[in-house]
Amino acid sequence: MTISRRTLLASGGVISLATALELADPAYAAAERVTPKGHHGPSAAPLARASRDSTWTRSGPGPLYWNIYGWSFPHNAPIPEDEWKANIDWLAEDFAPSGYDMACTDGWIEGSSRTTEHGYITSYNDSWTHDWAYWAAYLAQRKMSLGVYYNPLWVHRAAVEDHTKTVAGRPDIRIADIVADNDFMARDIGGNTLYWVDVTKPGAREYVQGYVEYFKRMSVPFLRIDFLSWYEDGMDANIGRVNAAHGRANYVKALHWINEAAGDAIEVSLVMPHLFDNAAAELANGDMARINADADKGGWERLSGGRQDWQNAWPNWFNPFCGFTGWSHRNGRGQLILDGDFLRAHTFASDEERKTAVTLMTVAGSPIAIADLYSDIGPHGWVFTQPEVLDLHRKGLVGKPLYHNGNPYSVDPTSRDTERWAGQLPDGSWVVALFNRGDTATVDKSLHLSRDLGIAGAATVRDVWARRDLGVRTQARASLAPHACALFHITPKNRTPRFHAAWAAWGGGANFNNNHRGYDGSGFVDRLAAGNEPGDALVTLAVRAPRAGRYDVRWRYTNGLDTASTMTVSSERADGTVVDGPRTVTFPSTRSWDRWEERSGELRLQAGLNLVTIGRGASDVGAINLNWMELRH
Repeated sequence: MTISRRTLLASGGVISLATALELADPAYAAAERVTPKGHHGPSAAPLARASRDSTWTRSGPGPLYWNIYGWSFPHNAPIPEDEWKANIDWLAEDFAPSGYDMACTDGWIEGSSRTTEHGYITSYNDSWTHDWAYWAAYLAQRKMSLGVYYNPLWVHRAAVEDHTKTVAGRPDIRIADIVADNDFMARDIGGNTLYWVDVTKPGAREYVQGYVEYFKRMSVPFLRIDFLSWYEDGMDANIGRVNAAHGRANYVKALHWINEAAGDAIEVSLVMPHLFDNAAAELANGDMARINADADKGGWERLSGGRQDWQNAWPNWFNPFCGFTGWSHRNGRGQLILDGDFLRAHTFASDEERKTAVTLMTVAGSPIAIADLYSDIGPHGWVFTQPEVLDLHRKGLVGKPLYHNGNPYSVDPTSRDTERWAGQLPDGSWVVALFNRGDTATVDKSLHLSRDLGIAGAATVRDVWARRDLGVRTQARASLAPHACALFHITPKNRTPRFHAAWAAWGGGANFNNNHRGYDGSGFVDRLAAGNEPGDALVTLAVRAPRAGRYDVRWRYTNGLDTASTMTVSSERADGTVVDGPRTVTFPSTRSWDRWEERSGELRLQAGLNLVTIGRGASDVGAINLNWMELRH
């Protein structure tokens, strides 16, 4: 039996935390009979999260998959069914063995007018012979799955005009009753095929959630939901007014309905969101969010070129280099998966550009979505299947750019470095990616292992693309031609791993800073205090333990307040099941924000992956800045 945090909260306190843990793991009761040295303190309430915090986001990066975009974009048409099948068969043979285990449809969906009795489309296009269920089964036979592109807020005009169609679970409400007259998607640019759902009308919730349930019943694990900015305010940054605005409140309501219906059965991919209010609505209700303009024709211009500054509308940044950098404070375990859109390997001018594209998606924790076709990929498929690169993805890599200060990238373009990235893996090792986005000059790029990453002592460095050990180094360094990159795996020789907060996942307003002296590495996390963002301020560290049991831990922190501060600490499995805690930990005053001290304690971990969270809950007092957590075996 497993008891998750969600189950505990839903119980309204009917079962205690200790009871829940004992039910989840009988060994817990025996362990608790012994008073542990350095006991963290009394039980505390779980930290409140501002994020959807799903199994998908807790696993780290996005999925590996193939998408039809590479056919439909050049043809500006829905992919024919025979082309879809040919590409699935190619995917099964050439890429599924490397982990690309999903085929997903994409846009050009207006031509799908055949619907169920409840108005749900039955296939990708009316010209297709087979329906969703057929293709879900076809992929399952090949140990893959079907991803679907569709927005549950869409209603096809054919379903509205057929008055026999009724809302699922509400036979008294026709599909025509949940839309407003002339409320078409993109009505001002020639579109009159798809209506938007009017979420203020009776039956709207049942329709939207029924759509999600419809795909769940077919074991569809991935729903790609597009044109969200158009729904929210009806505006496109390039086109202007495209359709009626439905308003922030209705937008948030709709996302909440989708989130509620999806649960942990469907990964919710949000496409074209404005990401207003620091992406609060998307963080709370989605697993993944697009952070740049469409892949379009592909190539270097879409990867790194175009507009380099921020705008307060979709797309906030044009290219994925800037988008990943600008939204990196929202990525990481339990937060948002940042989606850099599709890759078409054959559209790049060189192998160096191809490696840069895959390296960027890998280090940022993005999905790696192949949009080449069996007929046009040529000799370039190798870039998607390099085993050591994929191993970093499988281990849950979600990195960040090097931060220079705590300012938002949207207001201070000097605050983060788009060309130098790093991330820490659960075993305590590091990954560094260096890029040259320039067009003309060869440049030297580096990250210092001690000064920038906070690695204590010697470390060995491996060139991942070359699959070559470079020996003991003090820096990850490379001389890079234009558009080239380097990817390194760095293993500290110190057997006591340190997990650095500055490179971890931050929630509830917790943020990078380096405005006080004495920290290790590039900086620390501050704002671990009562904040004005939804949810409690927290840091989540992914930690792999060699065995189950209690571990000595040390926290390096500052508390410049005059009195002690408390934080809530817990360890959980990736599915949210509690391993230890939540417990209250007291951090004595250090009398200055420039004075760093260490707090020792113990933490129970499972063998394998643990997500260790430390944060300032509602019952905690004070505030701390956090540098790192050290785990002693």
